[in-house]
Amino acid sequence: MKNDIRFLVTKACNYDCYFCHSEGASEAIRRHQLRVEDYVTLYDIYSKMEEWNGVTLSGGEPLLFKDIDSLLEKLNERGANITIVTNGSLLHLHLPSMKYVKQLNVSMHTLNPAMYSQITNREERKLYIVKETLKIIKNLYPKIKIRLNVTPCKNQNWSLQELKGLITFAEEIKASIKCTELFPNNIEDCVDIEILRKELQELGYIYKPTESRTECFEKAGNEIYLTQCTCSKAILYDNPVVYCRKNHDLYVNYNATFLLCRLGTESIDFWEEIQEGKLDILELKMKLAKLRVSSETCKQHLRCVYF
Repeated sequence: MKNDIRFLVTKACNYDCYFCHSEGASEAIRRHQLRVEDYVTLYDIYSKMEEWNGVTLSGGEPLLFKDIDSLLEKLNERGANITIVTNGSLLHLHLPSMKYVKQLNVSMHTLNPAMYSQITNREERKLYIVKETLKIIKNLYPKIKIRLNVTPCKNQNWSLQELKGLITFAEEIKASIKCTELFPNNIEDCVDIEILRKELQELGYIYKPTESRTECFEKAGNEIYLTQCTCSKAILYDNPVVYCRKNHDLYVNYNATFLLCRLGTESIDFWEEIQEGKLDILELKMKLAKLRVSSETCKQHLRCVYF
């Protein structure tokens, strides 16, 4: 399985979801931030090094990045296979640029307006805007893949009925669904992935093997994916670092650091290399970042979360 290079293009977000982890983006305040040309350079190095053109734009809310349209255009010119992870509330402002996007992963944890407002800490009408915009995008760009990202939580009164509603909307816009277990998975609000498996089986979905750590269930051509945070899966293995390296994207923070672990503060700074064009050293740092943290550091973080 090929892993993407993942650009966390901003820490900012216009939502305030109570369980959000912001993709592990660094809290450090730095004066410099990556520009469009920097991201393109990083993509060029990665795609050549890995022989893979997958790139994911995330954040924060990536559509808040002031040069997002230019970045999408430039990456498309390089042949990038682009995925955007978004809450969807700003998509209507960037409709022309959606022609450059291969896949949209849109956070939609409920179809209940009141609950949506409670989760996001924003007004209920935002849900309507997101739903209608996704319909427009699917009409404009029929080939674009849309995936509804759902984090089922007990606090939002998760039920089989809620899942059925999401399935109905997904079928309407020809989208798939990905349910992600809340991280860490030992907190009270978490809906266990085993419960989700049982609910899908009750609805007649059949398990479909995949090459990734994400489980797939299918019914009449409609796909629903179940996944856990890499850490949640890694803790089940004797060597969590090996599992992490095999199943994790390369995370690039907006402040010119490669993030090594979402549970820690470890990172590799590459501001000097990207600004001075030291691409050979930049590539070496990128390779080092792909190795991620040491085994001892990883186990230490996992113990803090799970034990």
